[in-house]
This record gives sequence, C-alpha cells and structure tokens, in this order.
Amino acid sequence: MSRRTQGVVLVGGWIFSIALFVFMWVTYNDTKLSYSQKFPGMPLYGAMTWWFFFTIPVIGFTWGYFNDLKNRG
Repeated sequence: MSRRTQGVVLVGGWIFSIALFVFMWVTYNDTKLSYSQKFPGMPLYGAMTWWFFFTIPVIGFTWGYFNDLKNRG
C-alpha cells in the first residue's frame, strides 16, 4: 500500500471513529434509548466499550504509520 493510500485510510478511519463517537454520545447520553429494555438497551459506558473496540485498530494503524514515517526519514 502506498504512503498516500495509507494516509487516506488513516484519515478516513479517524473521521469514522469521531463520527461514531458523536453518534454514540447523542444517542446514548441520558436518553430513553440508553435505559430501554429492548435492543440495544445499553447505557453510555456500554456503547463506549464497543466504540473503543473499533478504535483500537485505528490507534494501532496510526502508531505504525507514524513509525514508518519516522524510519523512512
């Protein structure tokens, strides 16, 4: 994968992660959906757990991308 393609994927991943976080915050922060008995029926901290599992690979890809930039000089 070229450096430009990696950069586009990296920026896209972070934009999606931020958009997902904002959606989660608006949807689950002290709303009826946050306390319902039906799907998804989870409070904000439960939704944040799922968001973080998506964001872990994005963080790892970012770390690797910047390490490659550092090593290539």
